[in-house]
Amino acid sequence: MPVKGWTGQEGHECREVVRALLRTPVLRREGRHGRLVDQARRHEEQLRIWFDRQLGWPLVVERDVIRLLKIPEDPGRFPDPAVPSSRQCALYCLLLAVLVDCDRQTVISELAERVTSLMTAHPGLRRFDATSTRERRDLVAALRLLAAGGVLRSPRDAGVTADSEQAYIAGIGNALYDVDHRVATSAVVCPVPPSQAHGPEALLRVTEGESGGGARTDTELRQALMRRLVDDPVVYLEDLPADQREYLSVHREELTAELVLGLDTRVEVRAEGLAIADPRFSDIEFPAASAVSVAALALADLLAGEADPAQTGSFVVGHDRLLELATLVAQQIRRVVPNLERKPVDGPVVLRHSVPVLTQFGLVDPHEDGILVRPVLARYRDPSGRGVRITGEALLLFGQDLDVPPRKDKRQTPPTSTSEGQADGIAD
Repeated sequence: MPVKGWTGQEGHECREVVRALLRTPVLRREGRHGRLVDQARRHEEQLRIWFDRQLGWPLVVERDVIRLLKIPEDPGRFPDPAVPSSRQCALYCLLLAVLVDCDRQTVISELAERVTSLMTAHPGLRRFDATSTRERRDLVAALRLLAAGGVLRSPRDAGVTADSEQAYIAGIGNALYDVDHRVATSAVVCPVPPSQAHGPEALLRVTEGESGGGARTDTELRQALMRRLVDDPVVYLEDLPADQREYLSVHREELTAELVLGLDTRVEVRAEGLAIADPRFSDIEFPAASAVSVAALALADLLAGEADPAQTGSFVVGHDRLLELATLVAQQIRRVVPNLERKPVDGPVVLRHSVPVLTQFGLVDPHEDGILVRPVLARYRDPSGRGVRITGEALLLFGQDLDVPPRKDKRQTPPTSTSEGQADGIAD
């Protein structure tokens, strides 16, 4: 059914399910998603058609579980400081392999034994050492990822399970789980079956079209762009491959209309690219009302002021200038944020904790000469020049008395002005 057929209550329910699945690919009847599972079952055919046509992602609809088999167009585009380590990812996959032969309930110690046996049978794999605290911690991290994906569930109170996991890490306890074998079978999603992949890259990235050649069809190009748009905060033209950039230049209005009508959202179209401006599609949240958020927003404000008004697009801020700005941020926020992660606020500390936040949200990218500031960061600049202000729990861009030194190229940054009133201190 075309999107234009999504009208009335039916259309509202379809869009609700689409938005939920784009944020959480596994919806379970248990808990807060029960209503959405019922809606997905009612409109299964329409939803399958929409995901297949627009994104090329299969939709699995069962009685109690809805699973969207997402394959990101550009995995890892926005690094997450909490991303699992390579060891945790390996244990995640090995746990899925051994869960096939587990009963409906299992405990960590049994899974650890099974993983150890599997690794012993394959000399190329690094053995799991259950006597190592670090290894036990990595195993628990992988188990928590499986629990977040619905593969494992706690048959008891979640707090009790968390305590039991900590006891296992300490070497004095165990934890019990229910196993959902149906969800486990679809936990790993990749363009080709792992047994047929030529290497790790084939499991991560869509490199060729279904036609078997290097060039993608129009359908594949549209789906690739749509996948980027629903997964990334902002899609920049300069980041797109030539074929996707050319397709977008011709079909921009069509793609924008599909997103607006199919998702009930707002799409910003700018010279630099496109963005879905809708918090409902974000699966990560800015650390609001925290010391790190204050520092990150203050640094974003100053970085935006580094842009050359005569130029558009991304620009580089060098290491030395970046440290200067971070030092200014430290001076600016020290009265309300004396510490960041238990460290006294100074320029290096601000850099260490603020840049990863800005990178995670696609506002800046790493660069060999410093950082690459992306155009979207301009929306975090306060045109009044006030910088960052905290009013109660609301975090806004405000400012304090600061003289921003001129850039080395002598171009002046806009002056700041005095903030209104006093700000209370923020706990680290």
